[in-house]
Amino acid sequence: MREIAPLKKIKVSDEVTQTLEKIIIDNDLQPGDKLPSQSELAESLHVGSRSIREAVRSLESRGLVETKQGKGIFVKNNNLDFFLETLKDNLVFQLPKETKTLIDLANIRMMVETDAIQKIALNTPPGFISSFALILDKMDSLAEKNDIEAYNILDVELHKTLIKATGNTIVISIYNHLFELLIRSFQKTGGMKGSKETSRREHRQMLEVITASDGERARAIMEQHIGSTLRKLEAMESAASAGSES
Repeated sequence: MREIAPLKKIKVSDEVTQTLEKIIIDNDLQPGDKLPSQSELAESLHVGSRSIREAVRSLESRGLVETKQGKGIFVKNNNLDFFLETLKDNLVFQLPKETKTLIDLANIRMMVETDAIQKIALNTPPGFISSFALILDKMDSLAEKNDIEAYNILDVELHKTLIKATGNTIVISIYNHLFELLIRSFQKTGGMKGSKETSRREHRQMLEVITASDGERARAIMEQHIGSTLRKLEAMESAASAGSES
């Protein structure tokens, strides 16, 4: 049996903060909309008033809500960046169930990045190929030094460069906010036998087909690239499930 890691202690106020963020998002509350009073929230969530006050202060410090003296708590901002920051926090919060979360992430990447690379190959932005090639050269150097941690960080930057080239501000923002989760995914599978060599080969193939403006081949290589990560994660999940049943 693998070593059992102790559970991380989570402050009640942090859970309340996440719940309030979820209330704002799920109810599509707009700037100026009023939240329940602190006493109502304490009663509904079955927590103390101190936890509510700490959660509200946390949201105020991030600019999501504001408290008006004698009037109550009001939504101040609900823009995309706040939503994505909340999404990231919730996903990181799910890391104790890490492999399933990373499988979901890989499936999202499959949908987004296969389409992105195909479009970039067919309509390559100026300067993209040289930027992509420069990151690959740096990654090769790190791989030769066996600096896996730095290699993984640049790997994420490589994929973010691809996404940035789409010009889609929503997708770009999503990838910027999910940096930590992407790093965790690459760390999870990058240390397996042959992973680094396969990664380097497929990245070079991506550069070649983009340079050749071959959209279909670019899509196929990305499917193969992310599919490899997905299969490794699914194998880990199956092994973990089998181990918990034995």
